This record gives sequence, C-alpha cells and structure tokens, in this order.
Amino acid sequence: MEFLYFLLFLLVWGLMWRWVMKNRGSWNLFFGTFAGVLAGFIVALVVLSITLALFPLAPRSPVEPTQRDEAEISSSPAPVTQTVSRLMPVIASTPDTSDNLVDYVASAPQNEPSPPESALLPNYSERLPSSLLERDFKDIMGNDFVVSRRLAGSNANADRSLMAFMMCEPFIKRAMRFAAATSVAGAESASSHRFKDQTYSINGTLTARNMLGDDVPYAYDCSVQQVDGNNPDKAAWRLLGLKLKKADS
Repeated sequence: MEFLYFLLFLLVWGLMWRWVMKNRGSWNLFFGTFAGVLAGFIVALVVLSITLALFPLAPRSPVEPTQRDEAEISSSPAPVTQTVSRLMPVIASTPDTSDNLVDYVASAPQNEPSPPESALLPNYSERLPSSLLERDFKDIMGNDFVVSRRLAGSNANADRSLMAFMMCEPFIKRAMRFAAATSVAGAESASSHRFKDQTYSINGTLTARNMLGDDVPYAYDCSVQQVDGNNPDKAAWRLLGLKLKKADS
C-alpha cells in the first residue's frame, strides 16, 4: 500500500510539472523547470496528505512467533530461565532437573497479630486468598509475565521460578494496609527454592508504608504452587505460605 501511495505522489508531481512547463508562457526554460518542480512537489504533497486522511494506512500487526520458532524454543537444551535471563532479570534458583527436587514441607503459619502502627493488616494471613488465576494478573504484571510463560512452554518440569516471583506480588500486596504504596524489590535481588510439583519458595525484600506514614523495609518468604499450568486460561497459583518480617527486627 505504501508503494501505491509513492506512485501516486510521483504521478501528481510529474503531471503538475508537465502542466507548468506547457503553460509557462514567456518564462524561460530554466525558470519554468524550477517552477514546475516546486509546484509539482507542493501539489503532490497536498494530494498525498488528503489521500492519507481519507484512506489511512492500516497499522502493522505485531509479529507472532511461528510454529517453528515455538518448537525451537521448547526444544532448546538450555534451561528456560537461562533464555529468559537474556530478556529480563531472573531470580537465582535451584537446578531445574526434576531428579534434584524434593517435596515441599509447609512451615508453621505466621499468626502473630500485627502491631497497630504496622504496615501489615491485622492478622493478614487470614485475609489472603487461597489462589489467584494467572489471567487476572497478566495485564497488571505486563509483557514480562507473558514472555516468561511462553518460553517456559508446556513442559511439566519447566522451571517457572520467575513466574512464581511475579505471582507472589499480588499475594503480598493483599497483606498490606496500603497496597498502592508497597514496592516489591526486583527479581535480581530475590532468590528462590524449587520443589516438586511446580512448587516454589521465593525470598525477597519490599518497602511498605505503615500507619505513621513511614516507608519500612520488610523481608518476605512466599511459597506458591502452580496448578493447571498447561492451560493458560485455567492456570492458577495457590498460596502455600506467606511470612513477612521487618528487615531490622
């Protein structure tokens, strides 16, 4: 389509140039040529602008990965987290070989009431949802999450540590008095431990606003498990445990 518009521009330019040359009257050849070139360019530019306003170019659609590209990604011998690391920060994780993984053992829940001035909601562990659907948060978490899921593929043993890190954030913010003022540190400063059955424990830091208006650093330990992971429309992450502690306590 762009080529047709370019031809239209040249055609109008040439016709206007020719018309000026034929009707130049007493103008000499040099002045007539100069006037024809300038007038033709202006008229052609105006015609092109009107044409584009009436018939705008269709926006280019993003290039979708081909089946060959997806096959190459899923069959790559390198761990998925190594591929993702070239695109975004990746948390340090345990080896993704399924033979090295152990069963997850839940620790005692954190049931201590939060102090009145704390950044945490009182008895926040009782307020947290049991699970969250991926599709409800992929728009909030942005393209990094979509890329991470695509690169991880449908392999049941794929390392989804980065996805676990991103899914911990909505759970953490549900425990805060002021979720909008809570900032979770990036993946490069977090660490993870992987267990069997797509279960992960993520350790990291965050900053949250308390009741006094101060931004307080916290350390967190978030354990989640992916369920129905092979179906993006049904995939969910179950919260197995969340512990939050002031960094200086």
